[in-house]
Amino acid sequence: MDTAAPSAHSGSKAVSDEQLIGRMQLGDSEAFAELYERYRRGVYEYCLRLLQDRDTAADATQNTFIKVHTKIAGLESFASFKAWLFTIARNEIYAYVRRSRTDGIENEDLWETESPHEELVEREEAELVRRFLGELKPEYREVLLLLEYEQMSYAEIASITGVSISAVESRIFRARKALAKKLREYM
Repeated sequence: MDTAAPSAHSGSKAVSDEQLIGRMQLGDSEAFAELYERYRRGVYEYCLRLLQDRDTAADATQNTFIKVHTKIAGLESFASFKAWLFTIARNEIYAYVRRSRTDGIENEDLWETESPHEELVEREEAELVRRFLGELKPEYREVLLLLEYEQMSYAEIASITGVSISAVESRIFRARKALAKKLREYM
């Protein structure tokens, strides 16, 4: 499943991200609109997969692009725009997650919720993977989403999440191992 906007990854772009950012920094609102159209779908789907609520994901996406618009003047490295954009989205996501937690105490277990056995037995393998991925804690879910759905490198994921590459590798390993173990119970 390709979650990125087609114009962001397919064919040759009429105007590069770097050119659009340069125009935005000079106050060109059409350049912002084009960047928004290029990346809104990918950002929204990233937010939706982590937040698992359409309205909250839409709010987080909107807040992300508001921050991009207000902070673009400070962006110095145009080459890292996508990582910068997803870092802002990640910060918005975790702000919502923090606000939604009622107990404030993190469980050391990787899973946020348990799924009813009857419901999972009836689902196909792909549905099981999506379901279990959605149950991983956000810090484990996000590294898999960025790797598998956004095709980002470990270095890009580390930049977005603010952790070391070895921490990204560890989270991906633990998340995959937890998913595999959970899937074995149903297959």
